[in-house]
Amino acid sequence: MSAIREALKHNSTAKFVVNAARFLKAVRVYNATGTTPEYGYHSARHLYFATNKKAYSLYAGVENFRHRSTKIHFQNLIGVLGDMREEGLGKVMNNLDTQGFHKFDARLAPETCDALAEFARVTPSKPRIAGYENKRIAYDRNNLVANLYDLDAQVLLENPIIQNLITDESLLAAARAFIGPSVKLHNVAMWWSNADFHNVSKDGAAQLYHVDMDTIRWINFFFYLNDVDTNNGPHCYVARSHREAPKEVYRDGRISDEDVAKYFKPEDAVELTGPKGTILAVDTTGLHKGKALIKGERLLLQIRFAVNYFGSGAPTKVQLNDKFSPEFLAKIKKNSSIYANGYF
Repeated sequence: MSAIREALKHNSTAKFVVNAARFLKAVRVYNATGTTPEYGYHSARHLYFATNKKAYSLYAGVENFRHRSTKIHFQNLIGVLGDMREEGLGKVMNNLDTQGFHKFDARLAPETCDALAEFARVTPSKPRIAGYENKRIAYDRNNLVANLYDLDAQVLLENPIIQNLITDESLLAAARAFIGPSVKLHNVAMWWSNADFHNVSKDGAAQLYHVDMDTIRWINFFFYLNDVDTNNGPHCYVARSHREAPKEVYRDGRISDEDVAKYFKPEDAVELTGPKGTILAVDTTGLHKGKALIKGERLLLQIRFAVNYFGSGAPTKVQLNDKFSPEFLAKIKKNSSIYANGYF
């Protein structure tokens, strides 16, 4: 038995060394080309758990040190997130540090939510189901072909409301405070979820608990564009699981509610409900999921910032056209370090 344990120990060490070497090689490739080799992404995921997140923290620290002199130009820190000057920003960072999430007192205006909802209804989107990879259709709640519909980044970034959101200085201030000076706009996404199409995998819909690892250090801002209660898909988060969680559930892959319940108190699993316009900041290194819808629908906008574009899901360039206003492009230019080499 001791020989078996010793063999397993050595195999684990060898696997760690191999993945560390592959990860460092992938970082060199990324720094030279701006793209991440697939082997580097998988090695990074292994190191994330093997080092209890320390490998990611170290890499993020190096990136922030490299960009320590990068400045973000702020003029108005009172914006979509409310007052993100010293006291307000401190409250957000404290909640993210201690709980793993923050629900803002500020909300998107109802008319803004309604405008985005109408935009999402009439703009062709991609049903998240086999056979529609290259097809775009309008979301029709009375004629569903999937329970999730994703809008493309190009059409999202052409929308003037979303342009205002991704350049909102209160949002940038919160992202920089969490990420550091190397902060980048990493992802903009919007999708419909509905309860009335039942041929769906909860795994594929991210409706089982999991930990995100698309990139190295990131923060997600979620905007509820309709009322979200316990029945129509609230974001669920296991409080403090970003700080400490047993390896039985803090691992790669999907985790069932039953397994989470073995290691956490019922009150730790928080359903983040709220009226339309609700804004959340979430550190998704903690255990989280989108609750499966029981009835109705949900429209969610996500804006993610990260320390760089290493990993999977890095943005691809948008095609600039007359839907990108001169005012918006001027904002992008003013804080080009946040936007360059990503979508723009």
